[in-house]
Amino acid sequence: MNTKQTNTNRLRLMPFQMTRDILKVWKYAYRPFLLFELIYKLLTISVFIPLLSIIFNKLLAVGGFEAAANHDLLRFLFSKYGLLSVLVMVPIAIMLIYTEFTVLFYIAYYGIQEKRPRIRPVLFKAISSLPGLWRIGVFGLALYLLLLFPLLDANIGGTLLPNMTVPNFITGELMKTTFGTIALVIVGLLILALNLICIYALPIMVLEGKYRFWNAVRESKRLFWRSKWSLVRAVFEWVVIFLFLFILLICLIILIVLLLPSGDGESRLMTTIGVMLSLGLYIATLIMTPMFITIITLLYVRYQGHDHVNIDTDGVDATVWKGRDMQRSLMRRYRSMLTTFGLFILIVIGWGATALLTDWGETNEKFIIMAHRGDTTSGIENTIGAFEGAIRTGADYIELDILQTKDGKLAVIHDENLRRLSGKNVNVFDLSLAELQQISLRVGKFQDNVPSLDEVLERTKGKIKLNVELKTHGHEKNFVSILVDTIRRHKAEQQIILQSLDYELVKKVKKAAPDLTVGYVIFATFASLNQFDADFFVVEESFARPRLISSAKIIGKPIYVWTVNDVKSVEHLYTLGVDGIITDIAVDAKETVQKLQKE
Repeated sequence: MNTKQTNTNRLRLMPFQMTRDILKVWKYAYRPFLLFELIYKLLTISVFIPLLSIIFNKLLAVGGFEAAANHDLLRFLFSKYGLLSVLVMVPIAIMLIYTEFTVLFYIAYYGIQEKRPRIRPVLFKAISSLPGLWRIGVFGLALYLLLLFPLLDANIGGTLLPNMTVPNFITGELMKTTFGTIALVIVGLLILALNLICIYALPIMVLEGKYRFWNAVRESKRLFWRSKWSLVRAVFEWVVIFLFLFILLICLIILIVLLLPSGDGESRLMTTIGVMLSLGLYIATLIMTPMFITIITLLYVRYQGHDHVNIDTDGVDATVWKGRDMQRSLMRRYRSMLTTFGLFILIVIGWGATALLTDWGETNEKFIIMAHRGDTTSGIENTIGAFEGAIRTGADYIELDILQTKDGKLAVIHDENLRRLSGKNVNVFDLSLAELQQISLRVGKFQDNVPSLDEVLERTKGKIKLNVELKTHGHEKNFVSILVDTIRRHKAEQQIILQSLDYELVKKVKKAAPDLTVGYVIFATFASLNQFDADFFVVEESFARPRLISSAKIIGKPIYVWTVNDVKSVEHLYTLGVDGIITDIAVDAKETVQKLQKE
């Protein structure tokens, strides 16, 4: 083994070597990294996303889908207008995302070369490479940038990358069965494996400029296997560093609180701490993607070498330009200091603009908590045991589901097939209510039977309100009239609200009983909520964005979110200003909201 290789191997084994290498790169690249990310994020919020939204909404309107939601969106996507929207928007999105990644890879590589890159020539180089996109397998690139990479959900992608998190209502249902849980794990591991295989595809295309996408993937796979342990070490280093910084921050906050005098000063200082934490988190969002790009570029250069890189450095090194005309003026003399100060001011402005445009809403004094199918720690979902448990939790509502039986009765059950809860492969629409109630439901230590809506209305009257989701299986007979008659018989008009994923059913119920409160459940839409005739809206958690919430506030309609099952999400949604949540953790959610209201 030669001396050079020995020294290289020793270098790789040094403690926190990747961190040392990153700091060396960022010594030259931190200003262009932060400035570019700041400007690009602001452009994304203020220009790119609104532009793409206008194009998409125009195509929806032309196709007659301006009020499309849920399954109607699928109809749009398979229509000629949906195909047109893909042909128009996907190339634009790819070019914008690819440009950001290209600039960041260039900056990282120039930093490795110990050059301080100038953003303008780097950006021009990135834009000049765009025509070559259509020669490097744009279909594969689109799948990677718009689907595979976003599904990793690691918060390290480009600014314009879509949010591809799997909705909680899907994962929640899958995890209720062993098969579903195994399937989720397998899919998650497959997504991770494919992303690892493709991890060097972009730097290969950007820095070498000669591969088609699928060829780049094959080369990336080879590089991944060579560098896999270096990747593991890099991840381990950053986990340790972030844990250390987190513990340090917690200790600092505890120390400040302990030394803090009580009174108005305490309140002002806590507010200041909150603002500083928010600003710190915003700066972290600016750093994460460039940090990821730096690590990948360092590993690429280490295992592929500089010989494969096919980019020039003419006109990009700021130190060369600076050396040509230094000392000409006071401005140039203190250029570095002024640039850093200006960058900090821009970051503060960007943080403020981002907070205004994305994060804050008007919180509600009356925040509604609905127990999802009752309290499943007290009984089987949608049974009397779970409903009695929900009453004990102090929830405001029970959210429950109903299906119509073969004899036209209304049974309280979510699944149209009983296999998951009873082990019997029978359908609700094939059984009468009496036959259905003879089947025992078993989950863990609990055993119960399917209740009727009549029974639930009687048992909960005066104790808790109900939010009844109207489920359909396609075999209904006089469903709406039977439902309305049941509510009238129990005089439950003020005790009950109704909701459904089926907008046609929502309209039918409102027409049959205008005095009832009927909501529309939405898991996907791009339309303004004023397009829908509903008394309230329920949106899936991953779709609860400020723009949609504002749309409900403008028309004066309550908006709820389902299914919210962690405390952090409860805090976030409360801050966004939603009117309430549907949750499996009613007790924790209630305590969290009470703490927030006291603050």
